[in-house]
Amino acid sequence: MSMPYIELMGRVEEVLIAPHFDTMRSTPVSKIQLILGQGIRGDRHAGVRLADVREHEYLSFGLLKGGEIANHRQCSLVSVEDLASIGKAMQLPAPIPYGCLGENLVVSGIPKFSELPIGTMLFFRKNEYHLRTAVLFVWSENTPCQSPGEMIQESFATLPNLARAFPRFALGKRGLVGGIYASGVIAKGDSVIAKIPKQRLYI
Repeated sequence: MSMPYIELMGRVEEVLIAPHFDTMRSTPVSKIQLILGQGIRGDRHAGVRLADVREHEYLSFGLLKGGEIANHRQCSLVSVEDLASIGKAMQLPAPIPYGCLGENLVVSGIPKFSELPIGTMLFFRKNEYHLRTAVLFVWSENTPCQSPGEMIQESFATLPNLARAFPRFALGKRGLVGGIYASGVIAKGDSVIAKIPKQRLYI
């Protein structure tokens, strides 16, 4: 009997928190704490989410702007490989600094990370003998906007038009957003195991 999922393994290269609403930039920390029903402790995306312009397609069906909705953006994840691809496309002289995309996790080793499908579960391991209780689920690909480009522009101040160029070069490589499936802690250096559910095309 075949397994209902594909399993891939990578590594957590950095964990970060974006504590303030006045800037998108996130800051590296020693570990992050995931809280079921809330998000990442101390991060600006934790807690209740209210419907805004991003839900414009649903407002016509009766969803009220400003009404409480499910928060599927409790965490933001990017990969080292996708960051490198974006930086190369933008012709940057150095790697994009961690935190410019407001991410909470930077991972490596999982191919086509930004293409992981909805429903992928991410498990974590401190070492061979210590499994983490923290589990994340992938909700969707993160669509690129100009705000991360502005953070990159600050890091490469002598290069022109980076903010406007970012959305075009980051399309399909911006990473993922998701939610907390189980509470726990994630730290830099942890192994990350992606369990990708078997997919069927719906036509």
